Amino acid sequence: MARSTFDIRLLNAQIAALGPGPGEGAVEASAISARRERLDERLSRAMAPILELQERRARAALLVADIDARTSAIANSRRFDRGLSPLDPRTWARAAGEVRNAINVVRGRASIVDNPLLFVGLGLASILVLGVLSYWLGRKVWRAVVDRVMRKIASSEGVIRHLALIMALDLIAAAVFVVALAISASLFVVTLVAIFKPDEVSLIVATLMVAATIVAGGQWLGRSIMASPFKQLRLLVLPQDSEKSAVATVRNLSIVLAAEFMLATLEVRGMLAVNVSRLLSSILVAGGAWLIWRMAAFLRLARDHDREQHQLAGTHGATINFSGTIARLMRFFAIVALVAAVVGYVFLARSILTSTLLSLALVCMAVYLHRSVSLVVNSLAEGALKQYRRLLHFLPLVAGFILVLMVLPVLAIIWGYNANQIGEGILLLKNGMQFGEVRISAGDVVTFFVVFFIGFFVTRWIQRFLSLAIIPELGIDSGAQASIVTFLGYVGITLAAFVAIATTGLDLSSLAFVAGALSVGLGFGLQSVVENFVSGILLLIERPVKVGDWVEVGQYSGIVRKIAVRSTHIETFDRHQIIVPNSQLITEVVKNRSFSVGPSRITVPVGVAYGTDLDRARDVLLEIAHANDKTLEYPEPAVAMDGFGDSAINLKILAFVAEATDGAPTASALNFEIARRFEDEGISIPFPQRDLHVRTLPAGYGT
Repeated sequence: MARSTFDIRLLNAQIAALGPGPGEGAVEASAISARRERLDERLSRAMAPILELQERRARAALLVADIDARTSAIANSRRFDRGLSPLDPRTWARAAGEVRNAINVVRGRASIVDNPLLFVGLGLASILVLGVLSYWLGRKVWRAVVDRVMRKIASSEGVIRHLALIMALDLIAAAVFVVALAISASLFVVTLVAIFKPDEVSLIVATLMVAATIVAGGQWLGRSIMASPFKQLRLLVLPQDSEKSAVATVRNLSIVLAAEFMLATLEVRGMLAVNVSRLLSSILVAGGAWLIWRMAAFLRLARDHDREQHQLAGTHGATINFSGTIARLMRFFAIVALVAAVVGYVFLARSILTSTLLSLALVCMAVYLHRSVSLVVNSLAEGALKQYRRLLHFLPLVAGFILVLMVLPVLAIIWGYNANQIGEGILLLKNGMQFGEVRISAGDVVTFFVVFFIGFFVTRWIQRFLSLAIIPELGIDSGAQASIVTFLGYVGITLAAFVAIATTGLDLSSLAFVAGALSVGLGFGLQSVVENFVSGILLLIERPVKVGDWVEVGQYSGIVRKIAVRSTHIETFDRHQIIVPNSQLITEVVKNRSFSVGPSRITVPVGVAYGTDLDRARDVLLEIAHANDKTLEYPEPAVAMDGFGDSAINLKILAFVAEATDGAPTASALNFEIARRFEDEGISIPFPQRDLHVRTLPAGYGT
């Protein structure tokens, strides 16, 4: 096939080398015309096998589609076949008649024993006695094994070792179950030989083995998701007195699922009468619906228990919790299945019941596996591979994505989609969908996100490298450094988006109309968001406010900590975070105490009593200002008289500090020193006084 494809490409290249064919009325040279005809003939012979293969492929696809359509039609016809209600006495009467007929058939068969029914009864009694003894002995052995393994788990260290011991415990449980099943199956085979044919016996034994495996899997799943020694792996965290009941409910649901599998297998081989099958199916659906309802109650109980635990601990629980929604869906499907069985759609009810149970089991196993991977990865990230913890934390995300891709097709099969329909869906995702002149496929979407995230991480790495190694060497202030790093982040993310779009093969020119429409929508619907974004860009370019500045915006005063895309974060001196829209910093009056490059001046007012030696007071204030480490010698401090007050002469210290943020602590330090020095120098700081004149009341006033 590869050789044939190469020959076809070679012939096409040779034909193209001859140039375009002659137009209407034009005459081509005879040599070129003859050569073109020979090449066309050889091309037709080379393409014949490929065309035949394409025809056969189309024919096979058509046959597969026709078979799938007929199979679906038969399955739907059986699924929506309505019979008598199980509440109708005629159903029970017909089922009883079919049971009598089956007994008569068994009695009439030639057998290796004289009385096959008596032989079967004795065999079943023996199996029952042996089963009780096996259960008692197995339970004792199992408890001893569990106690030993749990002691090892308690004494061992490391999450991985704990998980390995738990897996070993599960394998031991499976081995014990298989041994007990093999013994029971051997006796059961001897019992069934009396009434069934050899091929029928083989089918029944194989069906029992699969059914027992389903029950074992249900028991394992119940213990894993509700009674695991690792609470991180539990999907439902229940009160301790409810755990055993919940695990038993899951095991009983697996028994229902196993019984449904046995019924379906016997129905396919024609070993079960119609009315008996309908009656048993109705009983099975009723029991399964009740168990699903009970399981939904455990979901709600787990949710309430989780809330109580977080309230007692004073913490908040997970903000995303689907237990209530899942419980409502479970009850909805249980009611639908039960109603369908009651009105006579027994096979539809069975289909709904089994699909619900299989879907729940599949989702629970996927979540359990994902949590196991997360537990192991977190253990490695905190232990031997701590230096790679940032990279390891992406593994649970990748594992979750892979599990979703694996679970979705299986869920589709569970709910009635065939492999051909799933293949068509995957092919549709691969080839993509057409939107005008643009075709978008799942591969394009994955490529876009992969390239974008690579660009995003490269941008973050460049920002970190520049902020640690390059920018500090330039000798610029911290605000300018933050502005450069933030602006580079915007540029890098924008470039990553454009490169990701170009990598997918999309024509960027075709997005011009979309961009125009979006610009109109942004102008109206997202006006404030766009305004704040543009204001943030202007703040980074013009830098009227930068990170580290002391600003006053309205009634708030504090230090700028971050200039984001939409808003600026200001930290007050009380350590409160104030979020201010960027547009407010552009359009309104903002007092920036750190805007000037030079030093900042502080003013410390103080009052002295009338009669004080002002020259001495001024000298003391100058000494205090010069003695402080934060005040600058140039411009040198000064003392000025601010005026005459009602009870004091108002003086003030005028001093300069290097940074505006040093103003408040420096002024406070100067005030403390002024109080101490004035007390030592005998200079009084007056305060308003009030004279009270008490008048004597006349004798007898008020009596």
